[in-house]
Amino acid sequence: MNSLAKQNFTTLAEDGINSQIQIEQTASQVYLAAAAYFARDNVALPGLERFFREQAHENQESAQYLIDYQNTRGGRVEIKQIPEPNTEWTSAMNAIESSLSLEKDVNKASLNLTTLAIDQADPHFFHILKKHSLKHRVQSIEELAKAITQMQRAGGDGLGLYLVDQDIWKHGHFSVGRLGLGGED
Repeated sequence: MNSLAKQNFTTLAEDGINSQIQIEQTASQVYLAAAAYFARDNVALPGLERFFREQAHENQESAQYLIDYQNTRGGRVEIKQIPEPNTEWTSAMNAIESSLSLEKDVNKASLNLTTLAIDQADPHFFHILKKHSLKHRVQSIEELAKAITQMQRAGGDGLGLYLVDQDIWKHGHFSVGRLGLGGED
């Protein structure tokens, strides 16, 4: 049965949104696994645990936003199976580098979805994507890139890692990634 709300909303757009939902949910699971890793007693980095838990929450919120949007436009949401995430990292630096790669993948998928919205001549869909995810993704990539630089300077382990972790715990994010964005610190 077709939705009465559906207007100028193609099957390609629906499929693209369903794909992006899966990507967001996969990223959320990866970040949740990283949070659990950093919460372990033999890792014990509460700042990184908090950071990754918040990243998981943000990606889950993005997935829910797309689910709600799909329903608003009269599309059909298809929740697909999520691959099992990695649960081990060789170091905090490895986890941050993996996160940067993941954010770039999610951003690329968001950009592809934006291109699809343009190609399908769907200005509402384009506006929603531009407003909701594109700016946030670029900022996340910048924050993680700066976090890698900060961790390299701190030595990536030992006391340097502890100090970086305490700063994350205090601010809720890598503070270097937020400087100059309107004085959020």
